[in-house]
Amino acid sequence: MITNRIKTIVFILFFLTSVLSAQGKVEGNALRLRGGLFLGSFKTDIEKRTTFADYFGAQINQDWKGTGGLSLINQLGADYYHSLGSGLLANAFVGLHLNAFGRNNEWRSIYPAGIGIKDGRSGLGFSDINLGVTLNVLPNFRILPKYVLRTMSQNFDGTYLGAGNPVFYGTQNVATRAMSGLLGASFEYDLNADVTLFADMLVYGPFLFRTKGEYNSEMITISNGAVGYAFSNGGYVFSSQKLSLGGSYKIGQNLRLFASLDQERIQTKGESPLSFVIGSNGISEIATLGQYLSTTNEERIKISGIKFGVTYDIGM
Repeated sequence: MITNRIKTIVFILFFLTSVLSAQGKVEGNALRLRGGLFLGSFKTDIEKRTTFADYFGAQINQDWKGTGGLSLINQLGADYYHSLGSGLLANAFVGLHLNAFGRNNEWRSIYPAGIGIKDGRSGLGFSDINLGVTLNVLPNFRILPKYVLRTMSQNFDGTYLGAGNPVFYGTQNVATRAMSGLLGASFEYDLNADVTLFADMLVYGPFLFRTKGEYNSEMITISNGAVGYAFSNGGYVFSSQKLSLGGSYKIGQNLRLFASLDQERIQTKGESPLSFVIGSNGISEIATLGQYLSTTNEERIKISGIKFGVTYDIGM
């Protein structure tokens, strides 16, 4: 009931103010502070990797539940705009934005003689350093090409219980981290002095810079008195395509409300992992193959929802 009311309020805000990420023309040198909330879906790539590896252990997983919710840290940060004059090249900007998503997931799995009861906590965090310029194409239309240096990390902690034959109990921890350079652009159109519509995109990466990154997964299971251990460690790289549509509404001298419809797809891939699975009879070749392939498969982190918040400009 509460979630439905929140969604209704957000949609009303969106259509009344015609708003997305807090944009709007910057006058002179200024520091723009911003902070927002995100209401929507976050699906980690670890779901697909875990599901794929489980196929090789004769388990079929359901889709994870609990992917929707409210995230309190979104586009939290600041941008500094330095004026370059009143011509086509209006200003240069640099900024830092923080984003965080966390979900409590649960799902079931089926194996030949039982049912697995599984749950876990998935978390994603990334910081974006933005570098770009503002091009005044028309008096009320601007293009902001930008380069984004993103640092991204994920964590997943899962607990698994098998009710059947065999009975099993397991825990899993997955952690990833990587950095990548991304190309993007924003487009802003002023409807009037108070309302700005815009689109914000990431379109290509990695560009100019990427780290090797790291993917690390460990799982311990106890089954009928035997202990099993699954391990995978290697590189981890990503790119991103993002589209945000919305606008901002000026409610004070330096204060704006914003809202946006956001969709982002982050492509991920493990590289050159060391992978193995050990059971009561030693190394399992089939399960080890599954562990290796689940790490090196190309998968996606999916983020879709509504972002809303405020910005405040401080003249410099």
